[in-house]
Amino acid sequence: MIRVIILCSLLVASACTVADEGRANPETERTVSVSGNATASATPDSALVDMGIVVRSKQLGEAQSRVAEQTNALLEATDKLGIDRSKIDTTGANVRPEYRWNRNTEQQEFVGYIAERRISVTVEELEILGQLIEGAVSAGVNQVSSPVLQSAGREAAYREALKRAALNARSNAEILASTLGASLGDAIKVNASSAVPFQPRAGGNLFSVAESAAAPASYNPGELTFNATVNVTFALVD
Repeated sequence: MIRVIILCSLLVASACTVADEGRANPETERTVSVSGNATASATPDSALVDMGIVVRSKQLGEAQSRVAEQTNALLEATDKLGIDRSKIDTTGANVRPEYRWNRNTEQQEFVGYIAERRISVTVEELEILGQLIEGAVSAGVNQVSSPVLQSAGREAAYREALKRAALNARSNAEILASTLGASLGDAIKVNASSAVPFQPRAGGNLFSVAESAAAPASYNPGELTFNATVNVTFALVD
């Protein structure tokens, strides 16, 4: 009786071994891993412009008053350009005292006050972008950043870049497979990554107020470029 039990156990173990040998081992499966890269472009249809008004004065009231006057002058300029007030945010206000270090007394000395107003404007007609910058500088704006271009077609452009990158990855894999005497099987693993779209500068670096006030027609927005990379692992078959 004991011998029969041992024999049955051996038969079961043997059957399990045969079953395991019939399964494909992922670690020994032949694969090829490749990357595909592609780009796609979208035409910008709006721009976000961040500006700043900074005023220094020994009197707090004077600093605040001058900032308010220049902000109102900017709003008048945007009204003339037909920019809706809902596209303008002037709520970023800040006031702080200013000090400097006196080397002789080794103490901080009060200089005055700094009043600031941060302003953002969304421009939906890019042809007036240069006029906006020029008008802002004339109104008293002394800090202007490079416009951030935006496009309603950004998602479609990114998906097109993904599609092209996937096709590029398959082409790369097919070349490798045929060179090695194999055929390309199914995609086993896929992952994708993207880069922040390149933001063309409309007319160059706009932090220089003196330069930004000249030649408003020179602000050319260019195009937004989206980059996509797709990493794919394919099975190799005979």
